[in-house]
Amino acid sequence: MNNGEYKTRQKQAILDFLKNNMDNHVTVNDISEYLEKNNCRVGVTTIYRYIDKLLEQGLVRKYTVDNSTSACFQYVGSTQECHEHFHLKCEACGKLIHLDCSHISELCSHIFKDHGFKTDMRRTVFYGICSACADKRKIAGGSI
Repeated sequence: MNNGEYKTRQKQAILDFLKNNMDNHVTVNDISEYLEKNNCRVGVTTIYRYIDKLLEQGLVRKYTVDNSTSACFQYVGSTQECHEHFHLKCEACGKLIHLDCSHISELCSHIFKDHGFKTDMRRTVFYGICSACADKRKIAGGSI
């Protein structure tokens, strides 16, 4: 096995993970942990380099929430629809969720028309508790 084939296999494993998780925002750490669990040794630097190439190609989008140093990435393929939604951030588990909802354009229109403010949907985040964490709290007898 030559080194070129190994690198191609690494890139394909990274790309497959991103495609299989295209409904989620994932971190480089998420990718690294997945690859390690599946016996595919890939250095973090290699992951970052390949992500940078995918960003340049427009196949992946980068999100940074809360001025965090840890960026999230999402595979968007050739579609550019990813900028048409807000994000939901769970304050309990940290999950970042896409809010794909037909009412978003109405909300943005209202905000602009009545408040003179144009929203940047790529960077707009609502904070709260996701349904899974809310259910856990109900089971544990706590309040939301």
